[in-house]
Amino acid sequence: MELFGEATVADPYAVFGELRERDPVHWSDEVDAWVLTRFADVRAVLHDQRFSSRVLDGSPSAPATSPPGPAADTRTSRVLAGAYTFVNNSLVFSDPPQHTRLRRLVGQAFLPSAVEALAPVVEHHTRRLLDAAGTRFDVVTDLAEPLPIAVLGELLGVPLLDGDARRLKTACDDFLLPWGRDVSSLSDDENRRAVAASSALGAFVDTVLTQRGNAAPDDVVGRLLAGEADERLTHEELFATIVLLLIAGHENLTSLLGNGVLWLLDLPELRALLGEQPDQWPAVIDELLRLITPNQFIRRVAREDVRLGGRTIRAGDATVLVLAAANRDPQHFPDPDRLVLDRTERRDVALGQGPHYCLGAPLARLEARIALRELLERHPALEPAGTPRYAPNLNLRMLTALPVSSSPDRTTPSHENRAAFPSDSPGRG
Repeated sequence: MELFGEATVADPYAVFGELRERDPVHWSDEVDAWVLTRFADVRAVLHDQRFSSRVLDGSPSAPATSPPGPAADTRTSRVLAGAYTFVNNSLVFSDPPQHTRLRRLVGQAFLPSAVEALAPVVEHHTRRLLDAAGTRFDVVTDLAEPLPIAVLGELLGVPLLDGDARRLKTACDDFLLPWGRDVSSLSDDENRRAVAASSALGAFVDTVLTQRGNAAPDDVVGRLLAGEADERLTHEELFATIVLLLIAGHENLTSLLGNGVLWLLDLPELRALLGEQPDQWPAVIDELLRLITPNQFIRRVAREDVRLGGRTIRAGDATVLVLAAANRDPQHFPDPDRLVLDRTERRDVALGQGPHYCLGAPLARLEARIALRELLERHPALEPAGTPRYAPNLNLRMLTALPVSSSPDRTTPSHENRAAFPSDSPGRG
């Protein structure tokens, strides 16, 4: 059974769902790792300190965990420099005590008051983008991609024009080109783009820090810069934190918005209900996160032998935690492929759990709630206007195109006040 091929790109939920039923703790020669698909197992590993987040250490396709040595040629050294700084100073790839310290310092920047203060910013940029989009547009290119970067620019105190936002998004994409690959396999063009991206992101971080050196302590950057001299984030840690915010902050939300609209296009009764009961939006966002799971899987490495699901995971073994499969496990979520507004169990793993639970989760929920609400209020009769297209990306469930049109003369369908909404569309159910 091929787990990471074209069939998975087309419909990951079906492929990993089949594996969850057949072999939930599965050794895969394809990825040289244990693949976990059951909710209970995935949640257990996320909370288990016997598993490390330093998943790139010793991986031949991730040389960025070691600084470029004297034997590395100039080409390789330039590509690895930015990645090395990012990996070794990032929350995502750290364990205690480094992770504990970083989490404490970075967490100060994402207090509920700081996140809620961004609501007018999200509303402004959503309305601006929808004004420009007109009545026939592409949800991905006209809203889902530009909105997160625009909001992040405001959050970091560096407002971005649309052209600046596009260039910054390109830099984030190109920065990831060497990841999961042998650097020597990069083409000359990919090498050039990766080096340029590292430089561009470094320059952007310097701009943020220069402009916000005297930032007020009550905003995100002010909190990142706050603290006593020996309890502040270093420049390298600030670089890693801001780059992580840019990459994770825009990719996850772009995925959630694009796929969220695709789901809602199939559910006219739910759209009508939301028009009458906007207080249901938080429950809808929770369910969309669970059903979509933008980041489909994450990795951990066993520090010691661990028994799980009747198997022994040896020290040093890699594990792939398939969050998307866990979030549709019928043993934990009854009727898992339906959007259920009154679901009693809402602790999914779309944004992780445990020590590495996503610090940006409140911001992602805020942006999604405002953007989708504004979109449907503006276009209550939104309908597909072409074929949606997905990126050939196994890890991120990302649409590259979702053409839609608005028909003002079309009435919104009547509905019953239902709590569960199915979808029979390929790739969503």
